[in-house]
Amino acid sequence: MLWPKVNMILVSGLCALSQVSGAANVAQHIEYMDAMTGKIGAAKDSLNNYSGGIPSALGVARSLMVAQTYTRNAREKLAEEDTMTPEEGDRYYDSYSQMVPVLLDAIHSAQDKAPLFKTSGLGPEARTYLGNLHNEKRLFESQVKAKLPEETFRKAQPSVDEISTAFDDADRAFR
Repeated sequence: MLWPKVNMILVSGLCALSQVSGAANVAQHIEYMDAMTGKIGAAKDSLNNYSGGIPSALGVARSLMVAQTYTRNAREKLAEEDTMTPEEGDRYYDSYSQMVPVLLDAIHSAQDKAPLFKTSGLGPEARTYLGNLHNEKRLFESQVKAKLPEETFRKAQPSVDEISTAFDDADRAFR
């Protein structure tokens, strides 16, 4: 008689622990998203401050590589997790929504600076760095789509499309 009660307590405890663990994982992924947003913001600032020449282009390249690395890290950590619940997905989406305008500003800054990079003879290199970030965005998007509930990803789709269009426009500016 005691054994079934112990089993029930253990199973209940494991279920509760699993829910807490899932919440902690989503919180961690939100931290990764926030860190990624910060690095994208730093890349945007670096792009905004670019005034031509090789020395300042090195800073821009470094900031774009760091943003790409943080995006890759967030994607790889997300790949290790199960699909999010609708509540977890909504929390993650809120964090994503804060990242979107920062990324769009960075892409638009790159597009605005394209003539300056080209004049400095660094257009192809800058285009490559921006293209690498765009490729990482595509991989990240695929991973997010796999982990978010379908209805949550549908909410993000307009932003996903807007970001893709911005990257395409910036790429054209570097040609």
